[in-house]
Amino acid sequence: MTGQPAKPWVIALVLVAGLAIIGGGWWFAEQRAAKARETVAIAARMQAIVDEFQKGLPRPYAQGLELQRVEFEGSDLVTTIRSLNRRANPDDPAIGQVAQAEKALMLPLCDQPDVLFLLARGVVIKRRFVDTDGNRFFEISLTSADCTR
Repeated sequence: MTGQPAKPWVIALVLVAGLAIIGGGWWFAEQRAAKARETVAIAARMQAIVDEFQKGLPRPYAQGLELQRVEFEGSDLVTTIRSLNRRANPDDPAIGQVAQAEKALMLPLCDQPDVLFLLARGVVIKRRFVDTDGNRFFEISLTSADCTR
């Protein structure tokens, strides 16, 4: 090969390709950083919501019941409500009726912005009723599908 100078269009093509690679790398890095910032912001808001739910716990829930804790179990937000003087009996036919009534009481939560925020992110909100020994009476769930009715 001889020492011929490069043609101007080749130099321009190499410069444009280099700028495209640099710009693309910057754009992808910026997208990853924006996604990370969004994830951190969502996690912080979710924790703030849980912190608000936890204020004043334990506290009375209803006659003979105490709202003891609110915490994440995986992607479920579980509210534990303990009976102060009853033990679970799986044969008790009234439990099903109580569970249905509690489900109906959960539906107004669909009007709360914080609840909708959680549901939109795949969180299932649960109320777990346990007896004095921690045995489960029943558990009910609120999902985003419940709030679209």
